[in-house]
Amino acid sequence: MTSKKQLRRSFILLILALGLALTLSACQRASQQIDTGASSGIAMTLAVNPDPATVGQAQVTVTINDASGQPVSGAAVAIKGDMSHAGMMPVLADATEDGAGVYRTDLEWTMAGDWIVTVTATLADGQTVEQQFDLSVAQ
Repeated sequence: MTSKKQLRRSFILLILALGLALTLSACQRASQQIDTGASSGIAMTLAVNPDPATVGQAQVTVTINDASGQPVSGAAVAIKGDMSHAGMMPVLADATEDGAGVYRTDLEWTMAGDWIVTVTATLADGQTVEQQFDLSVAQ
């Protein structure tokens, strides 16, 4: 009889957990949903100068192309660099368009180590695309 109670309790907890997960996933507003580029066909590349990246000032170039390989112009591009470990302030910059589908900005790598660079592009049609890049910064 105890095993039936345990089984019932486990089943109820499972149903509650699934309900909570579904509820939380439905809470994200459409304006917060971000495409990683795969479904829209948007492709982003990231280049850093100097290459390899070193601590200090750097120029970051993001190139954005559509599914047919054509440059994407008129986007608002934001760059966020985060260290892969906790406790560091992120490095933030907005890139400006410097040619068809090419966006540039200067920023400063504040520490050597592994960085996660997140590029968020809001396209002219309002669609938001985000992609992450891993970057190793040397001393």
